[in-house]
Amino acid sequence: MSHQVMIVDYSFHGTITCFIKIQGFDAENNIPFEGVIRMVDGVPYGDLIREGTSNLSKESIRYVKLYLEKKYIEGYFS
Repeated sequence: MSHQVMIVDYSFHGTITCFIKIQGFDAENNIPFEGVIRMVDGVPYGDLIREGTSNLSKESIRYVKLYLEKKYIEGYFS
């Protein structure tokens, strides 16, 4: 199985801050996950994707960040 991420919901708070609820699967650690990511002007933040505080593997963290950044660039959150 490979890394997976799905956007469940999102909402804006102000003009550049978006809170994104996600669910996914970390294929390296073989664990499902869910959490909220704060996206500020296209940059994702949050404990779920912060190395050192997250249960996720480095590869899964990278995958989630790239996925959300791609969605932002494509205008998904517009």
